[in-house]
Amino acid sequence: MERREFVNNLGVVLALACAGGLAACSKNSADAPGPGGGGGGFSANLGSELTNIGDYKIAGGVIVIRVAAGNTPAAFAALSSTCTHEGCTVARFNSATNLVECNAPCGHGSRYTTSGAVNTGPATVALAQKTVAINGSTLTVS
Repeated sequence: MERREFVNNLGVVLALACAGGLAACSKNSADAPGPGGGGGGFSANLGSELTNIGDYKIAGGVIVIRVAAGNTPAAFAALSSTCTHEGCTVARFNSATNLVECNAPCGHGSRYTTSGAVNTGPATVALAQKTVAINGSTLTVS
């Protein structure tokens, strides 16, 4: 292989590697914020999901956490699941600390309360609150 061919091939390989890296760091379109600061639809069957205080579900650009007993909207916290610091999806709700954690994949450690307020930075902007509605045993978020 000649030097020119080697350098050309190396350039192509590096370009593909950079494109793959950028794609891996981009936001998940299902969790990307829309005009209202959150993603798409969310629903849960309260007969089989979110049955215990501290249970949570992340889907459709939203994290919903059961914060109290009963199947009323006040028993749930619903927030955008898009971290306001790095734009990735929050990782989980930690029931021991009562905080929404953004540990991975960003790894920066921001934490939010169930009202969406920043508890621990580097994030400085709260997660957007969402509206919970319950019809029978189906919870939906808008």
